[in-house]
Amino acid sequence: MNIENSAEPILGSPKTAEELLEIYFLDMRSALLETAAAMDRIQRAENGNDILKDPRIQKLQEGCEILKNEKPDRVGQLLCLLSDPWNNNQNQEVL
Repeated sequence: MNIENSAEPILGSPKTAEELLEIYFLDMRSALLETAAAMDRIQRAENGNDILKDPRIQKLQEGCEILKNEKPDRVGQLLCLLSDPWNNNQNQEVL
């Protein structure tokens, strides 16, 4: 089953979309405001405009694009984006 083409959720919810939005909206809003405030503080600091080219800031900006798309599994996409790249040769002992 291809998740990107599926209109059905992987795990169903006993609540409706409206109920879930009511539950999560304020927390989601707070997280976005906190991120925006942190980025504003960074930009206002000395060399703030230069740091906007930092790969970590760019990853956060890419993450905002993921949030805007309507594809399922935004959390998986964000985790992949924000995770360290996996190096099989370096981690062979773990397997």
